[in-house]
Amino acid sequence: MVMFDRGLRDQLGEALGNVLYPIIGFGGDYPILTLMFAGTIMITFSTLVRDVFMDWVEMAENQKISSKFRKELMEAKRANKQSKVKKMEKRQDEISKMSMKSFKPQLKSMAITMIVVITIFGWLWQFTGDLPNKSFSVPWALNATLTDPLAEWCFIPFPQWIGVYMLISLPLTQVLMVLLKTYDFKKRLQEGES
Repeated sequence: MVMFDRGLRDQLGEALGNVLYPIIGFGGDYPILTLMFAGTIMITFSTLVRDVFMDWVEMAENQKISSKFRKELMEAKRANKQSKVKKMEKRQDEISKMSMKSFKPQLKSMAITMIVVITIFGWLWQFTGDLPNKSFSVPWALNATLTDPLAEWCFIPFPQWIGVYMLISLPLTQVLMVLLKTYDFKKRLQEGES
């Protein structure tokens, strides 16, 4: 909606800009730094919300059971063991429900985080559009413009600042997720030992 509805994007961007611009706008002088901080805010918020809703240990156990089930079912089909295949297919609904149980918390967390992400993206869209100097260098172009399409060879109609945001946010997301999962697993292990 924010990408295609300019009116909504401008309204959300203006409202959030009143808060974020004085904190991370740097007067428009350091747009890449602003993208880094905005990305950090978005990623940290969404990762923490996702961590609150997810039970990583249960999800790992469910994935292990589901993977083992699929492997056994494929082996039974390859070996043409029809009786075993029929028995396993009866359990398939149970395995699917177990997988869905892990998927529902992801949807809940996504519903909450999308509100924040859409609002910040609305502000970034407005912020980059209002910059007096939109030129910068990135791995894919020495002289890029924040508001130009991502790349001529790429069929994605996003402006280049989204590519910069992705370069910044994807590694940060992975690091945060690993740290939070590690913390959750250690905590669960300590509780199990008690």
